[in-house]
Amino acid sequence: MTETTVVSADGTKLAARRSGNGSSLVLVHGAMGDLNAFALIEELLAERHTVWVYSRRGRGGSGDGPDYSLEREIEDVLAVLDAAGDGAHLFGHSSGAYYSLLAAPRARSLRSLSLYEPPLHVDTAHPAVFAGVKSAVEAGDPERALETFFPVGDIPDEEVMVIRTQDAVWTALCKGVLVFPREHRALHDDGRKLLSAVELPDIPMLYLYGELTTAPVFPTIDEVAERWPKAQFRCLPGQRHMAPVFDPATFAQALLAFTASWES
Repeated sequence: MTETTVVSADGTKLAARRSGNGSSLVLVHGAMGDLNAFALIEELLAERHTVWVYSRRGRGGSGDGPDYSLEREIEDVLAVLDAAGDGAHLFGHSSGAYYSLLAAPRARSLRSLSLYEPPLHVDTAHPAVFAGVKSAVEAGDPERALETFFPVGDIPDEEVMVIRTQDAVWTALCKGVLVFPREHRALHDDGRKLLSAVELPDIPMLYLYGELTTAPVFPTIDEVAERWPKAQFRCLPGQRHMAPVFDPATFAQALLAFTASWES
């Protein structure tokens, strides 16, 4: 593994890491994590790819900027793709999948796009929940903020209990939730408009989803099929939104099977 730094378009320095060999695979984490969000699948994927992970701005060793917006997030994805080189595969989890969708049409050279449950309907989620998260963050209580947020992300109590036992993961979540209110506001205000204007490039696309995921913030399979009729689908049995944590082997196998199909 090699720790490195990627500089985004506005000069923000992003903490990044690359590992493995083979064609590049860039992973974009969700709202609460950092570059260690994919720790359980990173080594598995690195058996076939040069895997790039990075901490999104304001998290895990990455810098930040004064004018946060979805455009900054898109620019960050593009900066990492540029560092990874031509012909990279791109994968995004949760809100990372949202930014991957927005960045894909602007990528210089992209081999494939894979997504896991982007929150396409964050603007329709119950406003009291996000108000509660914001209030807890402002009160300096990240654990209460997470407990308020988890039901929206379809993360049940039994999974929360397991996550709490993983100190590094829990610490990263507690830090990540501190910058979540601004992300939610940007997605709520601008996400739907930006997404409606997206015309994805003609590249292979995979949509992964958990069999047990039911939260309305995520799109249904019928909606995804209507939006992106050329997409391939893979259901992960018995999983919800945190599948990379709770079934990393199956998750990695599904992603590798897809990328291997487009390695010519």
